[in-house]
Amino acid sequence: MGKKIICESCGTIFPFEKAKDFTVCPVCNVSFDDGEETDASAHDDTLKTKDEHSDCITWYYYGYKSDNGKTATLRDKAIDLTQYGDTFFLIKEFKAPPRDSNGSSDKAKEILRKYIPDAFSESKGKETSVSCPWCGSTEYTLLNRGYSIWTGFLGSGKVKRVCNRCKKEF
Repeated sequence: MGKKIICESCGTIFPFEKAKDFTVCPVCNVSFDDGEETDASAHDDTLKTKDEHSDCITWYYYGYKSDNGKTATLRDKAIDLTQYGDTFFLIKEFKAPPRDSNGSSDKAKEILRKYIPDAFSESKGKETSVSCPWCGSTEYTLLNRGYSIWTGFLGSGKVKRVCNRCKKEF
């Protein structure tokens, strides 16, 4: 097995080939101490002696195959992919603190965003825009329905949208 680097703060183990490019740990942002190298047998002993991070657990970030991973779930227990492999696939496995007393996994989501920046991202005032289903234009006018020969005054108080480009109602 190749050389490994262990973050002294969070206990994350990195292959030396990848970790030599880092000056800080991508999980906890703590600076590496002189790029200490250990071999695979030594990292087991180091992890056993680390009592300060014994509260970290393994989290699993799964994507749904039905929409190619656009929706995902974060779990603190592994899913049996032999049984549910046609529904889920594993995107990332990482270490983070367990759920807090409220049952929230906010700290785990924060750590996951260091690996996958758009995972569980909060929408920051981003409004959904209404667009015409025929031409895709976002410019439309709101009009009252009014009187109709077929329905009379039924629905006359409702509002309809009319596209300014193609003039179709939606």
